[in-house]
Amino acid sequence: MSDVERGLGAIFMDMIPFNEPDADFPVPINAAKQSFISSSGRVDSEGRDTFYPQGTPTFFQKLANEYDYPVDIMPESGMIGIDPLYGSTRLDRPRPDLPNPQELRDTRAHMLASALLAKQYGPETALKAGNLREMFTNKLDAAMDKRNNAVGINLFKAAGINATPMELAQSVDAAIFEQLDLILGRAPGERKRRSDSDETVPDVYFPRDDEGRLISEY
Repeated sequence: MSDVERGLGAIFMDMIPFNEPDADFPVPINAAKQSFISSSGRVDSEGRDTFYPQGTPTFFQKLANEYDYPVDIMPESGMIGIDPLYGSTRLDRPRPDLPNPQELRDTRAHMLASALLAKQYGPETALKAGNLREMFTNKLDAAMDKRNNAVGINLFKAAGINATPMELAQSVDAAIFEQLDLILGRAPGERKRRSDSDETVPDVYFPRDDEGRLISEY
């Protein structure tokens, strides 16, 4: 893995609209491309070919095919799938204690963006950038996001500097699906809609109490 840290200044410069992204890096990390990353798990996403080999299911396709999450006609494309932002099934899940598609979109977006940031700018720079952004979020949401940022960076470290964006996406998706498998394996008395997992793995829930109610604490 490379020891080169480009620093926060490099990220801020790359966010300026007229600056060209790194020609050797196919996913520029700037304000205009954040949605490119966060939506890339959808069947109709612009980033599908960047993050998934041709003919393989995307994150949300696998969520539907292998975990029985409900699908519907997606508002923008008219395709059948899961739209975690605007679709009618965005809050639906096959079991009450499982995270909904919006929660999984958020988890995946933080992990993947942080892994890609670490590849382009260095792990320490990526962690600082993620923590800086969470200064403007309430502390419970920030704790979830910081954790998922750190997990994404650790996945990059395990994959190495030569890992492609596609390989990093596969690592991120696999880590999330592993958490879903653990949740599905819980006994009925353990089925709470909150994270009881170690902080080295993704947190797939927005802040909620034991009854599943959203918590908003500033």
